[in-house]
Amino acid sequence: MSAKKILSAPRIFLIIPGLLAGFLIPNLLSAPKPVPSADVGMITRDFSKDAVTVHRGDTLTLINDSNAVHVIGPGKDTRVVTPQRGNPMTGFHLMQTNSTYTTGRWMTVGTFELTCTVHPGMNLKVVVVP
Repeated sequence: MSAKKILSAPRIFLIIPGLLAGFLIPNLLSAPKPVPSADVGMITRDFSKDAVTVHRGDTLTLINDSNAVHVIGPGKDTRVVTPQRGNPMTGFHLMQTNSTYTTGRWMTVGTFELTCTVHPGMNLKVVVVP
């Protein structure tokens, strides 16, 4: 076996722990901050609310006040989907401890779903009223 093959094999064993450390260490070192009442926080494996009501034209701020990493997007039961018409949240958003994401304005009256791709059952219903 060549020296090059011996040296390259362990690199993969360094990459995975490095990625995990990048996700976990910042969360362990920073304490979660409180969430304003108009915003939606996150418990370890859930949103702090099951549903939230916003008025047409409002934005919604999500704050990760837990020590867990969340990946939030439109959808339900960990499955991010193309957002329904009127849902201003496109794609998915990585949220580490104390990170904040504010959606675009909710301009369409109706009910929309947001989910975390990491935690099964972590769903948020957004109800938009006139």
